[in-house]
Amino acid sequence: MLTSKLGRHAVKPIHDDGTGLQSQAPSVDVRVVLFTVNDGQLWVALDEKHDCRLLPRGTPSPDESLDATATRILASQLGIPQSYLEQLYSLSQVTSGEWTVSVTYLGLAIGGANALPQTAATWFVAATTSRANPVDQNIIEYALLRLRAKLGYTTIAFHLLPPSFSLSELQHVYEAVLDRELDKRNFRRRIHAAGILEATGDSRREGSHRPAGLYRFRAAHDAETYLTPAWSTSPKQGTTDT
Repeated sequence: MLTSKLGRHAVKPIHDDGTGLQSQAPSVDVRVVLFTVNDGQLWVALDEKHDCRLLPRGTPSPDESLDATATRILASQLGIPQSYLEQLYSLSQVTSGEWTVSVTYLGLAIGGANALPQTAATWFVAATTSRANPVDQNIIEYALLRLRAKLGYTTIAFHLLPPSFSLSELQHVYEAVLDRELDKRNFRRRIHAAGILEATGDSRREGSHRPAGLYRFRAAHDAETYLTPAWSTSPKQGTTDT
């Protein structure tokens, strides 16, 4: 995950491009798409303002990296101090004559057994966010596309589960993200063949069924092994002397 740092500097207009808009430096914001899984469904955290649903967002400061800005948004606006974060996409938009570059992040939070994570935002089922700001709606849809794709070649589901879990709980996470049922036998065969799990030796009763064995992801697939360069999280990242 490569991150960059965008400054927010005012410059003189350069030219009119024929649309009535003059070229100038854009304002920059960071937006976070935070997903969680609960009760068999995928949820996304949004702020409701003036009958519109918006992604949590903030403006980066000169002394912090973009990753640090996204982490700050999670902590200050959502009340979630630690979560998986991955830079998703950057887009340029013009709204009411204002040019904005938005750097977006995909975030994941662990849901409780019977409750959504506590947050200052409001949780909405990801499939029912049609009232979101149109730009934010596109960002949410792309974040979901990325999440679904990464289920097939990473252990990103780790970030939606507690440290130990049953195979049924793992399958429920996959089904919630993919929005479809999976064949139990085929799912378990493929998960075991992937070699990404190890048994904890513990078990837990699920409903009236016999106790289910618990698993965890192997250390080699830990969250810290994602391809994020060390310099990207430095507070002074992107700052150079001339």
